[in-house]
Amino acid sequence: MSTQEPPLFSADELAKEVTALVHRYEEGQAQQREFAASLEFRMRHVIKARKQWKEVEQGLPALLVEVRDAGWEPKQIAKLFDLTESYVYRKLREHNAQQ
Repeated sequence: MSTQEPPLFSADELAKEVTALVHRYEEGQAQQREFAASLEFRMRHVIKARKQWKEVEQGLPALLVEVRDAGWEPKQIAKLFDLTESYVYRKLREHNAQQ
């Protein structure tokens, strides 16, 4: 049974289908770029980052104390975590006051 079935598309029809597919893809990409630049997207991004920071911030004082107790100086800790020295000192004081 070596009979060949006729192609589903002619070459011209296939070219039109591929062209239409590329056009739909490009439109979708343009829409995604517009959405990414939108205020709503930026707001969602900031809200998500803020929530993540709040989760990290809760455990940060204990981590700063642990790092200090491991022998790091507050100045080194500040640089390591990209924090100001005053923030590190304040969090260490707050943690010590709670003990």
